[in-house]
Amino acid sequence: MKTSTKIWMCLAGVALVALGVLCIMYPGDTIISLAWVLGIMLVVSGCSSFGAWATFRAINPYSGLTFLAALMQVVLGILLIINPAPLAIALPFIFAFWVLYEGIGLLVDSINYKRLGWSKWWALCLLSILIIAAGIYGLFCNPIASAKTLAWLVGLGIILDGVGNWIKVAAVNRVEKKLHRIADNIRQVIDIEDVEEVK
Repeated sequence: MKTSTKIWMCLAGVALVALGVLCIMYPGDTIISLAWVLGIMLVVSGCSSFGAWATFRAINPYSGLTFLAALMQVVLGILLIINPAPLAIALPFIFAFWVLYEGIGLLVDSINYKRLGWSKWWALCLLSILIIAAGIYGLFCNPIASAKTLAWLVGLGIILDGVGNWIKVAAVNRVEKKLHRIADNIRQVIDIEDVEEVK
């Protein structure tokens, strides 16, 4: 790998770690940014659906629903980009509801594992109760905590991605050193064989 590529990967890692720290420090702005990103994704997805509709409408005369779905995606995406506040307010509730849903699913799994005779089912059950409690707390008691947790998770994910870049560069350096050692050993063997042939 070129040295310039490694430098860019390391710099990207620094930028990602810094961005992740900012996400954790400013959770409100992170939630609004997530709403903008979702809006942009909806616009891009809607535009690609328009492309699919334009391509296949001659083959499929009943493609009006594809057009309508694409139009709705683009309109919703534009609304989120222009005014991200409603989704930014809703995101913590969506996140808390998802945590609650996952906790209930885990509780059901633990009961099923008990029926199957797994002796440690209670540990899964206890974990599911804690997850359900966290979901209820975020959904009904403190949605601001849900927003902060969501922002922290996004920030932590971005930080880990940045650290991943550094690890990749370190791994490439290690592999390159091994390959150089192997190449040097092969050269030494070839040189010894050449000397012996001359004798």
